[in-house]
Amino acid sequence: MSPASWQPWLAGVTRFAALAAFAFWQGGFVFYAAVVVPIGSDELGDTVQGFVTRRVTQGLNLAGFTALLLWLADRLVVGRPGWCWWVLWGLMVIGQVALAVMHPVLDSMLEPATISILNREAFRPLHRVYLWTSSVLWALSLVWLWLIASGELAKNPVTDPLGVAQSSRRPGQD
Repeated sequence: MSPASWQPWLAGVTRFAALAAFAFWQGGFVFYAAVVVPIGSDELGDTVQGFVTRRVTQGLNLAGFTALLLWLADRLVVGRPGWCWWVLWGLMVIGQVALAVMHPVLDSMLEPATISILNREAFRPLHRVYLWTSSVLWALSLVWLWLIASGELAKNPVTDPLGVAQSSRRPGQD
């Protein structure tokens, strides 16, 4: 079997894996933020809920890195990404790295044995930055999803080197 004959199959597999990982990452983030955190805070209190979140965010951060690596693999299999792809992907990687750097710092300010925050004055501002970074990353993921759904990130890099050409086909056309 020649490489040319398995390339479409591999492209389909990498695209599916990237989409599934992206859905798991962002779906998990939205569900956790919109449903679990408010209920957990009501039932357990903010501090105890924060200790649950501390562990959950480790998984969300791993899911984010996995999704971004799979998107890179997808683009390397499909073809050279355009500048729009690189900018958006790069911003999401920077966001994920920032979360990964902040997480252990925040974690070091927590005392699991007593379920307490060791230094609230230092914890709160960094926690706000963490939350804002997560929110910006989520917004970037919505842009990413829009571009995937509209086909803009799937343009052929040979005929569309910038990755932003408009499709000649319009919605509703057959």
